[in-house]
Amino acid sequence: MLNLALVAIASYLLGSFPTGILAGRLLRGIDIRDHGSGNTGATNTFRVLGWRAGILVALVDIAKGYAAVALLTQLKVFPSSPAPASALFIVATLAAVLGHIYPVFAGFKGGKGFGTAAGAISAAFPLLAPFCLAVFLLTLTLSGYVAVCAALTAFSLPFLYLLVARIEGLAADPVILGFFVFAFLLTLLGVRRKLGLYLAGKAELFRKVMIFKPK
Repeated sequence: MLNLALVAIASYLLGSFPTGILAGRLLRGIDIRDHGSGNTGATNTFRVLGWRAGILVALVDIAKGYAAVALLTQLKVFPSSPAPASALFIVATLAAVLGHIYPVFAGFKGGKGFGTAAGAISAAFPLLAPFCLAVFLLTLTLSGYVAVCAALTAFSLPFLYLLVARIEGLAADPVILGFFVFAFLLTLLGVRRKLGLYLAGKAELFRKVMIFKPK
């Protein structure tokens, strides 16, 4: 339990690193939360600061989740109370994402946490990452809307996990599978308003990346 608590605190603090806010202040002297959607993630950074800054913020946010799982879960400060690997992964992932959404270093107002979650999952399941990325990019070229990409990628996550487990010849962990189903429900809850805008035809689309551009 002590290891889990340590991982949770460290992952939350790591996730709280205010990447988008720092990019806004350094590049344009603004608080990015006062512009666009008000989020600090890569999507809003892309819209407000341009694609270079958006990519940089995305990479750093992904790295936060990756480091939380790849590095922090390996800390053996309390070897007498080892925690299961699945529990460490889940705790580190949730804490890092929570830190990104409610960053202690930025007044508890951050982004959606999709990039950070993607980094955490990539660290634990490297073979899963390219499949998820393929779903995300295909959905982006068809819909032009990140909220739809996030929802469909999260929906596909449990199925892709089962596929990867079969490819690797391993038994799927029911705890991890259940967590991925839970992650989809959380994602759906987080993007429900944006999905409503998309279905109503009121969403701001990334038309440049779309294959079939709406008139």
